[in-house]
Amino acid sequence: APVSECLSRVTRSLPGPPGRSAPLPWGCVLAGSPGILSNHGFQVQQQQQRRLSLHEYLSMGLLKEAGISVPHGVVANSPDEAYKIAKEIGSKDLVVKAQVLAGGRGKGTFEGGLKGGVKIVFSPEEAKAVSSQMIGKKLFTKQTGEKGRICNQVFICERRYPRREYYFAITMERSFQGPVLIGSSQGGVNIEDVAAENPESICT
Repeated sequence: APVSECLSRVTRSLPGPPGRSAPLPWGCVLAGSPGILSNHGFQVQQQQQRRLSLHEYLSMGLLKEAGISVPHGVVANSPDEAYKIAKEIGSKDLVVKAQVLAGGRGKGTFEGGLKGGVKIVFSPEEAKAVSSQMIGKKLFTKQTGEKGRICNQVFICERRYPRREYYFAITMERSFQGPVLIGSSQGGVNIEDVAAENPESICT
């Protein structure tokens, strides 16, 4: 039977909202919008749901397409690819970055014992060796908790030496269901620690 028909059968016997003698056609409500519920006396709590999360290498690609200067880098799916990419880049000063959707990668730990999800390497051989300890392994950080997250790719990129580091982010504020811009002159890493120790440095 169609999904809508099944929903109608299951919910037909459910009681209606307060102050209403006849049951509401729940099968229709479930297929409709939250506005239908609120119009019939129900309090509807809206919740933000994150539908899009981008790995670092994808974000870098978008910035590059927008004309913003970023370090040259390529994503690798295996240690052999990491070796090949490092050799093609040609620099002797590279960074291998675990592509895991979690903050605190630099201070994380892999299930194999490797410390840090961001490692500096100086040769294609080093890039391959480090990648072999990341790809296919779980990375544990403050944000992942004890479950950890699997690392399926690494980002091989040039190492740059910034004069200053800033923090900038766009996030969603639940209180008014809208975007908020967050910035700090003390950027780079561990923004959570910066916010706790020096909250006046965070601007919204």
